[in-house]
Amino acid sequence: MNYIFFRRFFIFFNLLLLMGLMNHAKAIELAPNLHKTTLDNGLGLLVKETPGTKVATVQIWIKAGSVYEEPNEGGITHLIEHMIFKGTPTRKAGALAEAIEEAGGRINAYTYYEYTVYHATLSSRSWDLALDVLTDAVLNSTFDSEELEREKKVVLEEISMRDDRPQVKLYQEMMSHSYSTHPYRLPIIGTRESVSSFTRDDILSYVKKHYTPENMTVVVVGDVRFSQVYSRVKGLMGDMPSSNYTPPILTSEPKRETPQFFSLAEDIKQTHLIMSFPITAFKDPDSAVLDVIATLLGQGETSRLYNQLRNEKGLVYRISAGAFTPRDPGLFEVSATLDNDKIKETLAAALQEIFQLKYLPVDDEELARVKRNLESDFVFGLERVEGQARILGSFEFLAGDPREDDYLARIRSVSQEDIIRVAMTYFSGNRLITGMIIPKDAKAALDQADYTRIISEAENMARHGMPTSQVPNAYLSGVHQFKFPNGLRLLVREDQRVETVAIRAIFEGGLRSETEATSGAFAFISELLPKGTSELSYRDLAIKVADMAGIISGFNGKNTFGLKADFLARFLEPGLQLVNDIIRKPAFAPEEAEKIRPELISQLKQQQDSLPSLAFLTFNRALFQGHPYGLNPAGEEAAIQSFSTDQLRKIYQAHIGPEKIVLTVAGAVKAEEVRDLVEKLFSDWSPAEALPTTTGITEETILPPDPPAHPVIIKEVRDREQLHIIIGFLGTTLTDQDRYCLEIIDNVLSGQSGRLFTELRDKRSMAYSLSSFTLLGVDTGSFGIYIGTSPDKRDPVIEALWKELYKVRQEPISAAELDRARNQLIGQYQLGLQTHGAQALEMGLNETYGLGQDFGNRYVKSLEEVTPQQVLNVARKYILPDHYVMVTLGAETSGAPAESTVTEPSSAETPLEMNPEPVLEKIEPQTTPVDNSGGISLEQPGPAVMSATPVIEEEN
Repeated sequence: MNYIFFRRFFIFFNLLLLMGLMNHAKAIELAPNLHKTTLDNGLGLLVKETPGTKVATVQIWIKAGSVYEEPNEGGITHLIEHMIFKGTPTRKAGALAEAIEEAGGRINAYTYYEYTVYHATLSSRSWDLALDVLTDAVLNSTFDSEELEREKKVVLEEISMRDDRPQVKLYQEMMSHSYSTHPYRLPIIGTRESVSSFTRDDILSYVKKHYTPENMTVVVVGDVRFSQVYSRVKGLMGDMPSSNYTPPILTSEPKRETPQFFSLAEDIKQTHLIMSFPITAFKDPDSAVLDVIATLLGQGETSRLYNQLRNEKGLVYRISAGAFTPRDPGLFEVSATLDNDKIKETLAAALQEIFQLKYLPVDDEELARVKRNLESDFVFGLERVEGQARILGSFEFLAGDPREDDYLARIRSVSQEDIIRVAMTYFSGNRLITGMIIPKDAKAALDQADYTRIISEAENMARHGMPTSQVPNAYLSGVHQFKFPNGLRLLVREDQRVETVAIRAIFEGGLRSETEATSGAFAFISELLPKGTSELSYRDLAIKVADMAGIISGFNGKNTFGLKADFLARFLEPGLQLVNDIIRKPAFAPEEAEKIRPELISQLKQQQDSLPSLAFLTFNRALFQGHPYGLNPAGEEAAIQSFSTDQLRKIYQAHIGPEKIVLTVAGAVKAEEVRDLVEKLFSDWSPAEALPTTTGITEETILPPDPPAHPVIIKEVRDREQLHIIIGFLGTTLTDQDRYCLEIIDNVLSGQSGRLFTELRDKRSMAYSLSSFTLLGVDTGSFGIYIGTSPDKRDPVIEALWKELYKVRQEPISAAELDRARNQLIGQYQLGLQTHGAQALEMGLNETYGLGQDFGNRYVKSLEEVTPQQVLNVARKYILPDHYVMVTLGAETSGAPAESTVTEPSSAETPLEMNPEPVLEKIEPQTTPVDNSGGISLEQPGPAVMSATPVIEEEN
């Protein structure tokens, strides 16, 4: 008996299943969990299942928008949207919304040009209630006459409110000028006259004509099942009769060939500007390219219009761009808020930015960032079920395909060539319409003649490209480069935001050009150089500089040396004249040298009193072996005592000349004016004949050293309280791709949230001062860890350091650590370039080292592309347990006398294969140009990293 029962049940169940499949046999699963079908009466159904979300949205989309209204129906679609929830035969006014709100949901509606949407969002367990309420409202609204009169007054108030908003008023005026025949020219909300005229019969007639099943699509997204939704929709709406209504064919706009301009004067305080170009419809493949262009030009603080017109030139308070791509051809729009007297400048600057897209390819990095941000904004809009439903409905109505995948694929595939092609297609000055709304009492700032001239000039400037001197794709904007016949290289950055100017004169030299015999020569030269010229004593020179409220000083680093000067921008010419005189006619006065010499000796003595400095000097000498990076940047006392001014002059003369200098200027200047000034001052400077370097440096001297053949352990005992420990390895160079992973490792270990601080300081209280460090040089570099601790903690500290080093070698860093390190490095780099002095030095060092002015773009991109596996590979390449240098310098618990020894590693010093724990803090690097008390600084391009001689600060 049970067998017969179950057999019959099985047959019955399969019959029901077969009937269900037949009922929605037309359904297509367009993508996983996305279903599309059409009922027999023409009603569309889109269902996207999102299991586990616990929420659902139900939306009824109706092909009834303002574009379908007859001339006497302006605004009736919007009025019906207001009236739809005012009651049905079974639910009085307010009951429809109340039913949804009692279930913890929300209900609303909106009207657009092509459609009206009624929607409710609530817990997925009540999705059928939402469908029932919306269906009841859409199909059975009574449109009570008294309610209609009340609601007409509400809409009239809405019209008044919109008329009081200058930006809304300006936009509608723009639409009426941009479209002469298409209904897009008409306000969706209607006019006071049209809205006031509507009767209940007008509404019933419109609903009967447009609210038909073939004009409707039900969109449901959430924790639902397609089969259940289909069944319920069919039960509620499947019996709706079809209609024979055919939507009107909308006439296309005639092509304009003359730019148009209009102006409104209202009782307002602030001027607003709007521009538009006619473009294509949403369904056209070009629409994705136009969305990318809109993001590139005017969406976000990194966009070109915002950066140039708001940040760089201070012309506007707000500016944005957008691509209006509806079902029929749309508009590319730019709008801005500004002062009335800046309209001409703003229009010219904005058009030049727009027109440049027709002639200059967008930088790869900028394009990638724009597409990434556009995709991110789109995808984040899909987090809520309402957002997903809105995309499904709009894509279905505008393109006939609800899937977003194709749109995202088109965004990702946009190329530089696509942008040039699309910009060339649509951004014609002859088709531009510009409008403004200004205060009544303001004088008109633009007429038709001005307008035509500005368009023509902007087009010509864009067609001829940027000035030939401007560097394309430079990380810093507004960088110009010039090379003079005598070999002098000049880089100028125009930045009008602050009325200052920074000048940097950079030559190759510095520590890398010294030997034991000449150690400290460039430290001496950098101090002596600005102490007078052949025509000005030191005091006379100092007075001239003080009269201009300026600063001139020398600098000296690992690879370069030179002169830096900072003035108010109005003193550019006399300031540059002084720079020219100091570089070409330095006094090298013996009396000034004798004032400087004891100061340098004093610095060396102070250095001897600083155990961290001594530890790093010892470490560098052992690690870099015979390479100049192993020398003391402050020099050796014997050499400094022996230098004569003639010797220093010869060393200086061997390293300078117009063909050897990189001169940079950054600030509130004009590039062409700076070029003319430099030509006037420096053109008579002839390249020097090859002079002996007099420093003893040879190609062999600067060959990168090999890693230590075995661990080098150096102990120096001093009668002090603390013990300073350095464990380090050979690193890499400024140009090597491994630098990015090494900087990531350095950052992961460093900082108050880094591994070293967390473990050795926070958890175990082993130290106050501790840090990892990275030095990136021209020929070689270094990487390691420094810590100052108590001598009685020596062995556990060394063991803990090795644990951290082994952990970096053995396990990939986490995604969170990588993101933190990447963000910090990029942030520090950007923060370090805020001043004109930092910008001038960045330009100069990038030119000197051959990194290029686009180095910042590549730096950011390279960091963004680093993966945990790449970091692990680099850690294993450079953190070599058998090839390192360890220095311990300071107190010893045994109370032994001071000594310096090189020994074999003890058991505590020998790295052991062990599972490490997290740890420690970094001494924060300088990110802007800084001189220490002796005027010595170590320079390095790009992001500042800690020097292996922390007592002498980086200049960056």
